[in-house]
Amino acid sequence: MGYQAERRRWRVRLRDRHGRIHGAGTMLDEEYLLTCAHVVEQAGGPEAELFADFVGLPDTPVGIAKVVEGGWVPAGPDERGDVALLRLAAPEPGVFPAPLHRMPLPDELPVRAYGFPPGADDGLWYRGTLTGEAGPGGEWIQLTRRPEYPPIDAGYSGTAVIEEPGGRVVGMVVGRYVAQGDPASVMIPVETVLGYLGGVRDWGDGSPAVDPTFSTAFGSAPHDADYDLLFARKLADWLRDKANSAGPPVWVLVTGEPGSARAVALDVGVVLGDRERAAAAGSLRDTVPEGTVPPSGSVDLAVDAAGKSVDEVRRRLAERLELTPDHGGPVSHSVRTVVVTAIDDAVEPDRLVGEVIAPLADRAGQLGLRLALGFRRESSPGFSTLRSLSAGAVPPGGLASRISLLDKAVAELAALEEHAVTVSERFDGEPEPPARSPRRRGLVNQLRTAADEGDVEWAGRHVGEVEQRVAADLTAGNAAKTRLDDLIEQRTALRFRLDSYSDKARKLGLVEDPLLDVLYAKAWRLLYEGRCDLAAATAAVEEYGDAICGRDEGEPA
Repeated sequence: MGYQAERRRWRVRLRDRHGRIHGAGTMLDEEYLLTCAHVVEQAGGPEAELFADFVGLPDTPVGIAKVVEGGWVPAGPDERGDVALLRLAAPEPGVFPAPLHRMPLPDELPVRAYGFPPGADDGLWYRGTLTGEAGPGGEWIQLTRRPEYPPIDAGYSGTAVIEEPGGRVVGMVVGRYVAQGDPASVMIPVETVLGYLGGVRDWGDGSPAVDPTFSTAFGSAPHDADYDLLFARKLADWLRDKANSAGPPVWVLVTGEPGSARAVALDVGVVLGDRERAAAAGSLRDTVPEGTVPPSGSVDLAVDAAGKSVDEVRRRLAERLELTPDHGGPVSHSVRTVVVTAIDDAVEPDRLVGEVIAPLADRAGQLGLRLALGFRRESSPGFSTLRSLSAGAVPPGGLASRISLLDKAVAELAALEEHAVTVSERFDGEPEPPARSPRRRGLVNQLRTAADEGDVEWAGRHVGEVEQRVAADLTAGNAAKTRLDDLIEQRTALRFRLDSYSDKARKLGLVEDPLLDVLYAKAWRLLYEGRCDLAAATAAVEEYGDAICGRDEGEPA
């Protein structure tokens, strides 16, 4: 059965109990179907029954569908999400499952979709191309219609977006936006849907963008001491700058061993740059530091080479990027970003570099690839080989961009140090914080002066060392801020407890009690006058509170 016939068997029209059409759905098998959460909301909400018309299956009874447990992800305040999984009350054996497919989504990819706009209850085709990322965090893909076809309108939401000529489902129409001129339409990529609805992954095929060893096991933002903030920002900028064709297409970098601050930053950036993993990562996106979140979909492939054979890495690249084994293929006009890390921990790292990575780097520009090639150790022979072959020894954006990032990082370090001085002066036993930012500012100025005077080679040779020093200082500064802010929170909590005890004393009529006055004054001085000794202040507040409790229980004054 060709996909022209198959697609008729997965297509459904969704109505409410009054017969009003609210959108479309896509059958995943004989029982389950996919649509937008806002379609369900318009039809009565997640507890309502929706009526599914199998428009491509004549004489098939109407199906009754409801949202399944775990299948409800309504649009949030920023409009992320908006997906729903429904189940028919009775299976429909005539259905053919839709081929949900993971793949990089290049600009200008021809697509089509079938919806039910007002006045066309039996449906109309839309044809167009993918235009690029849109919407919240780049989670959507914008669609540009072909002039001879009608624009997407109400009634298309929830329908499958089919790539041509293969007929695979690569997304789901989520809505349209009317601005000046033609309405803009958008879809949710299949990989994003699979991330939000983990139960749907069994219906997805195609090679995932990111290896499972890139961790999402972060319950909240990584601890400052375990996170290279400067590198994380550089990585996010590099991933965000996908459309920039001016810089070198290859970036060779050192991550350190697993669990190092830079390796953690790479893991987080890759996870948040993948559509599927970012959607599944929950609150991670909202808790990592500002400026370190790359757009969704900015990572097209990430391979962890540790423990993999040459053939395994080659096959992974070929499957996801649809390359021939020798990296042949036509010149690409759509940029795809690939991360390969732990190259020196592969089974045969020298062979991997010589047979796979180096040839791929050599043709990266022609194939439309941007490569971030990570090694655990700078001493690895493969690292030197790729540095010597590649113009990517200096990360894309060039020396000027790296110095500009260092300027911002040193300014942030100075602000952290100023905060540390202000807070440490308020607490007994806190040493004077180190002032590293003036020295780091001097190093950055040396780099800038050398570059401005034409000694780019010297500046390029030393910029990495300065970046490492500033990154380590930022890590220490953020860790110190966390610790000092905790001291402020402890003192604030003690002040609140002291006020609460004082209120209790007033209510008990003990405001004239001499002993309580002495105890209160002692605690107040420790919390409000001079440098605070938290241990002594805690003991004083507790002593005051215990004395009030004793009066309340009838102890003599």
